[in-house]
Amino acid sequence: MKTEKYRPEDIGLIKERLTRGDIIAFPTDTVFGLACVYDDEEAIEKIYEAKGRALSKALPMMCSDKQMTEKYTYVDEKSGKLMDVFSPGAMTYILDKREDAGHIDNGFPTIAVRIPNDDWIRELIREMGKPLLVTSANLSNTASLKRWEEVLEELDGRIDGIVMKDAKSEVSSTIVDVREEVKILREGEIKEKEISEVLR
Repeated sequence: MKTEKYRPEDIGLIKERLTRGDIIAFPTDTVFGLACVYDDEEAIEKIYEAKGRALSKALPMMCSDKQMTEKYTYVDEKSGKLMDVFSPGAMTYILDKREDAGHIDNGFPTIAVRIPNDDWIRELIREMGKPLLVTSANLSNTASLKRWEEVLEELDGRIDGIVMKDAKSEVSSTIVDVREEVKILREGEIKEKEISEVLR
């Protein structure tokens, strides 16, 4: 496979490629991401193959806003409160999927959802009219990447396209399970103290 290079202003072409089942790497407000449409099984399989990712590890979802998140997952008062404060931003929420949400990543009952603090990505998702599955753009069991040249060096020929712009951070998002008791599964840019203060 040939990995095509795109500029951020090529958003229309990127949308077309994602729509037809391609996997595209682009910069996010945290680390560089690798994306596909959420309900395209073949594209999902391509991401697992490109990264060498274990099928037991789910792919996170990106939504354009809280309303889209509520369409595909159950957002209760607690998780909604956190979203109102930390999203868009570097917070990923573990939520229960809605039964009518369609195919989302290997049939797992939960999904990790983030609303990125990046106007370009949110616009892309709005134009798609559906969420994207977005994981870090690197081989599994290697460090997350920030610079597009590093991503291309690692994944050239494994992915369909890449956006030539660097990610904004080398720190991944904070992952929090908010379904019952709040559990921080990975602390990133948003710290436990900040989360606790919001939930008091």
